[in-house]
Amino acid sequence: MAFDKLNRSNIGALWRYMPGQPYNWSSRGSVIGEPPRQVTPLDVPEGWVAPQLRRLLLPFAATNAAGPGAKAELDIIDRRQFNLVKAEDLKASRFPNTFLCRDCRAFQNVRIGEPIPACPVGEHGPMEQFSWSEVHECGHLEEINAPRCDSGCRAPMRLHNTRDLQISRWYWTCTRCRQRSEQPITRWCSTCRTGRPQVMRVPQTSAYYPQQITVINPPTRSGYAALAHERVYAAAVAQSLGILPRGAEGLRLAAGTSLADGALRQAQETAATLGLKPGDDLYEQLIAKARQRTDDTPAWAAEIDALGKDHETIEAFGEECRQLGLAWDAAPLTVQNLLAGDAGTPLEPIYQRYRELFLHYGFADITLLRELPIAYIVAGYTRISGRAVSTTRRGTVTTARFRFFPAGHDSKFPMYGVRTETEGLLFQLDKLKVIQWLTDSGVIVDPVISTQRDAQKWFYRVAAPVTDAFSTPENPITKAVLGLVHSIAHRTMKALASRCGLNVDSLAEFLFPTNCAFLIYANTRSEFTLGGLEHVYRFDLEDALRELDAEKRCVFDPPCRRDFGGACAACLHISEVACTRFNTVLDRNLLFGTLPPLDGSVHADHEEVQRWHGYWSR
Repeated sequence: MAFDKLNRSNIGALWRYMPGQPYNWSSRGSVIGEPPRQVTPLDVPEGWVAPQLRRLLLPFAATNAAGPGAKAELDIIDRRQFNLVKAEDLKASRFPNTFLCRDCRAFQNVRIGEPIPACPVGEHGPMEQFSWSEVHECGHLEEINAPRCDSGCRAPMRLHNTRDLQISRWYWTCTRCRQRSEQPITRWCSTCRTGRPQVMRVPQTSAYYPQQITVINPPTRSGYAALAHERVYAAAVAQSLGILPRGAEGLRLAAGTSLADGALRQAQETAATLGLKPGDDLYEQLIAKARQRTDDTPAWAAEIDALGKDHETIEAFGEECRQLGLAWDAAPLTVQNLLAGDAGTPLEPIYQRYRELFLHYGFADITLLRELPIAYIVAGYTRISGRAVSTTRRGTVTTARFRFFPAGHDSKFPMYGVRTETEGLLFQLDKLKVIQWLTDSGVIVDPVISTQRDAQKWFYRVAAPVTDAFSTPENPITKAVLGLVHSIAHRTMKALASRCGLNVDSLAEFLFPTNCAFLIYANTRSEFTLGGLEHVYRFDLEDALRELDAEKRCVFDPPCRRDFGGACAACLHISEVACTRFNTVLDRNLLFGTLPPLDGSVHADHEEVQRWHGYWSR
C-alpha cells in the first residue's frame, strides 16, 4: 500500500480533512478521513465550551427524543464525556473502494489497501475508481455493492447508465448471462433500517456537514480555574450592568463572593468533624465568623437576585454576557483612544464626527478588538443536511442524526479544534433607542426608562435568553430585538466587506441580542491577522456607516419587503458559513419601517399585521 503526505495548515485541516469526511486526494481519487495518529490537548477548557455545545446539540437531541438514543448527545456533554483536542497527524484511506471499467462497465469492489484492479472481463486495463456512495441522514456512508445475478451466476456485474445523473435509470446486468437484475441501486439503509439512502458522488458538501461552534476569547486551561466558580454567570450579568469591572478581572473578583456563599456550609462541616455542637463556645465562634463572611457579600449579587430570574435563566443570560465581557480583554481600541493618539493631526476632525454618526445610527459605541482570541471547534458532523430538521422542496421533512467522531481509548469523544487570534469590531446599540423603537412599533408600552443600566435591567426582566440557533424565539420582545440586531449585523458586514479587503463570506458575526450588541470579526481561517478591520476603523468607518441606510430597496421589492419577510439573497442574506443563524430572523422592515398597504388604506385584514417603525427612520 502506498503512502503519500499532504501538508495543510491546522485550520485548513479542521474544515477539509476530518475523520468521516470524504475528500479528493490530489488527482488520484477520493479518500475518507480517519482518526488522527496523534492529538494534543487544545488549550481551551471543556467546561468553558460545554454550554455552547449543549445549545448546538439540543435540536438534534430533541428530534431523537423518542428513539433509543434519546438525549444521548446531551448526556455526553453533561457528563464531560468529551475532550477538546488538536489533530497533529491526520490520515485517510481510499474511499470508496469500488471500481468501474470505462469500456465494458464491469463493476468490482476491493478491500482497503488492495491495488487498483484490472478489468475482470476483458483486457481493458486498470479500472477507474467509481466515486459514488450511499449516504443517509442517520450518518450512513457506505460503498455501493453489486447484487448477485438473478439466475445464480457468480460472475461480475455491469453497471449501466452511470453517466446519467438520474440514479433511477441505472441498472445491473450480469457479465456472463447478460440478464438484467431486478435489484435496485439503493436498498434500505443498513445502519438505521429506517429509509433508503441517497446515492451521490463523494466528496461533496451533502456527504459531510461539520457541526461546529466558535468560541470568542476563551480562557486558557491554566486561567480557567479562577473563572469556574459557581457564580460566574451571575457575575457576567453584573458586568453587563456595569456593576463589576469588564473582562476576566471582574469575573475573578466575583469568585470571592462564591467563597463567602460557601463559608457557612464549610464551617458547619468543620464543626461536625471536630465534634462541636450548637451551644459550644468554639462552635458559636466558628459559625459567627462564617456568617460575617457571608454578610460581606458584595451588593452586586443582591442586585442580580433582585431581577427575579431563576438560576437556569441567569445562567443562559450569563453565558452571553460572559462572552461579551471577556471581549474587553482583546486589546480594545476606542474612539477616545483614537482622539488621544491623533490629536492635532488631520484625522482628529474625522474621529470627532464618529460620536455624531453613532448617535445618528443608534449605536452607543463601536470598539475595535485588535487581539481577539478565538477557537473553532468541530464537535461532530451530520450528513444530507446541516440542520437537525429541514424540509425539502417537495415538503419532505428530513431529520439529521448528529454523529460524534470515534471515541478514543479513554471512551471520550474527541472534538477537534484550533485556537487562533483575529480582529473584530464590537457594535453596541443604544438600548434607550431600542426601547423607543419597540414603543413606536407598538410592541410594548413605554416603560419610561432614562439610563442605559436601567434599560439593560428592563431587558433582563421582560426578555428571554436566546438559546437556539435554529428556532425563532417565542418571546415577542426577544424576537424583535434579535431580528433588529441580526439585520443590522448583516448590513454592517456588507458595508465593511467592501472596505476591509475581505469578502463578506470571510467575515463572521457573533450576536449578543440581550445586550443589544454584535461582533463582526475576520473569519479568514488563517494563522495571521490581516488588519483590514483596523484599517476601516481608523480611516473608513464614516463611509461604512453612511452606507448602512444609503440604499433601502431590494431588487425584488416590493414583494421581498411585503411578502417574503423583508430578507432575501439580494438584500440581507449572506453565506451560511458567515451567518450564525442560517439567515433566519432577518427583516429590512425593522430597519426602514413597514410599507403601507398597496391601496394606501388600512383594511381589516391588515389590522393584525405588525407594522414596524424603522430603527433608522428619521
